[in-house]
Amino acid sequence: MLDTTLGIITLVIACAAFLVVGLTYAWRRRRQSVEDYTISRNHAPVNVGVATLVASMFGTWVLLSPGESGANFGVISLVGYALGMAGIPVMFMFVGPRIRQLMPNGHSVTEYVRHRFGMVPFIAIFVVIIFVIGIFITAEMTAITAAVSILTGSPAWATAVAVGIVVIAYTAYGGLRVSIFTDRIQFWILIPVLLLLLVVAAVLVGSAGAWKGAAASGALSVSRSDSYFFAIVLIIGIVASNAFHPGMWQRVYTVESRSALNRSLWGAAAIAIPLTFLMGMAGIAAVGNGSVGPFEYPAVAAALFALAADVFPLWMHFLMLICALMLAMSTLDTLMNGLASGMAADLAGIGLERGMLMGLARAVTVVVAIPAIIVASQGHSVLYVFLIADLLGAAIAVPMLVGLYSSRMPGWAVLLAGGVGIVIGALFYPKPDLLSPWALVAPVGGQMFFAFASALVVSSVISTVVVWGQRLVAPQSEYDFATLNSDVQLIDEPAMGMGGDGND
Repeated sequence: MLDTTLGIITLVIACAAFLVVGLTYAWRRRRQSVEDYTISRNHAPVNVGVATLVASMFGTWVLLSPGESGANFGVISLVGYALGMAGIPVMFMFVGPRIRQLMPNGHSVTEYVRHRFGMVPFIAIFVVIIFVIGIFITAEMTAITAAVSILTGSPAWATAVAVGIVVIAYTAYGGLRVSIFTDRIQFWILIPVLLLLLVVAAVLVGSAGAWKGAAASGALSVSRSDSYFFAIVLIIGIVASNAFHPGMWQRVYTVESRSALNRSLWGAAAIAIPLTFLMGMAGIAAVGNGSVGPFEYPAVAAALFALAADVFPLWMHFLMLICALMLAMSTLDTLMNGLASGMAADLAGIGLERGMLMGLARAVTVVVAIPAIIVASQGHSVLYVFLIADLLGAAIAVPMLVGLYSSRMPGWAVLLAGGVGIVIGALFYPKPDLLSPWALVAPVGGQMFFAFASALVVSSVISTVVVWGQRLVAPQSEYDFATLNSDVQLIDEPAMGMGGDGND
């Protein structure tokens, strides 16, 4: 463990550096329009698109959650985790170009829901998004407080407050442009440092005999049923919950064209698979080394750091601290700005003027972050916190996205399918030990699997039945997708230039 004083000094310097860089960049662009603040439409080339997507997708949780999954459920669960993370950009390869085509002047997924399904589904989805993003922010704050506390011994509340204040300050002031700017810096520093840590860690762990121990424990077995069950859970949950990630929807419009969007998403997917899998292998190595045991909470929730305390030299602890701080800020600014920008776009639809919109967007950034900072200091399992949001996504994502493709999906069906899916899935959902059922017992090893699978399948079946039923009983009742193009307009004129026509 690093000396506490050195750790706190590093924390302060890193936070101060990003605060100065972020605020300086924001100050230079202080006259930006609401469009620039919320979307920064059609300006990012492919290299910037890849950098901001990866930085937005990966936070400090990557140092904890995959390792916890690997330690508890073995190597096949990590395959699921990696495929789930890659599934996020793959999903947006389909829905991203589609929404740019139907709603070229759009800003957010809630804006699509409001115009496509009506006010009641909009309110319901808006509440879900606030809840999901609140959980994402809480999970990320929990991860960074745990990481810094383990590495330095500093109080969890101090880390939460320091990181939270810095991200709030430059994100609330500068909007999406400053978020993308800091994402680029974080990406080009993080990737080389993480690769260095992974290579050195693999050598050190192999020398310590951890892989032999992992094989003996069964963590490397490909025949564990619970590992396959949990892999499917992760694929379903990660992809579905990110359908409500406002930062990802922002970047659909921020990249300069539809072709550039797809290239950026392919690049993000290619990075997501090895990065997630290799970070998760640290949890398996921790089990093999005897640093933690499966389901030994709270230690297993930070398996990588338990391994680091036993095997890694001090200089690696220092680099891990730097990575943790940068990962946290790159993800938190995306989440906070995405939620604030989505609200600004929605409120613009009811006629609020520019100054009021900017003020409310910045206020939302602060309001959402405060409870996340408080909850993060409690030290819950990051994986469990994420899975709560994932279950909601599994139940609601399909009904919501079907409306992008089927003109016969009504708003009431989104509420029905999503609501029934949540209820059925929640009955199987386990307690924080990830094993004990809440209400209904599933076959051995499949408690979480049945929760997610039932939520996804039930909501998907109801959506399909409604669409086909509408075709039979109300063949004239169809939504005109051209309405999205005509009704959704720019909030104001971008002050910084469009940077592309978005049509190729």
